[in-house]
Amino acid sequence: MKFARKFECSSFVFTPIEIADAVYLLTAVNSDLFSESLPLANIKTLTQAENWCSNRMSEWNMGKCYVWSCRRLHNSQVIGQVTLLPQENRLALAYWVNPEFWGHGLATQMCKALLSHVRSSGYQGSIWAGVHSWNSRSSSVLKKLGFEQIVSNSENTAEYSLEIVC
Repeated sequence: MKFARKFECSSFVFTPIEIADAVYLLTAVNSDLFSESLPLANIKTLTQAENWCSNRMSEWNMGKCYVWSCRRLHNSQVIGQVTLLPQENRLALAYWVNPEFWGHGLATQMCKALLSHVRSSGYQGSIWAGVHSWNSRSSSVLKKLGFEQIVSNSENTAEYSLEIVC
């Protein structure tokens, strides 16, 4: 599956992750509001954030993982990232938004734009997403996007699926 490196919606422009995005990632994960139980919370230094971004760039080039940084169109401010991870028989969706911008529907807008891009790229199939059971905000985002909750193998994770059909 080929995805565009850059795409836009009415409010945002999405571009492939780059090393310079590390500072935005670090700012977000170092927020007191960013849960320590999330994997990205293990990033504590700019060097670690740069390494994480560099690894995602390499994975993009190998077709293993696609991470787009999401910038506001009017000021180019990075507010978060969206990720598609090709798996055996589906795509996995992940995303984060800087806690500074929580509560404004931006995660829903970002993911809606990504799903529109996925559809326009010709993808047909399942998209999976998993969230910590305590993360009601992310569960709400997925439900707004049309994801349906599915049986989870872990009591700590709520899993969701969306079928893309043309």
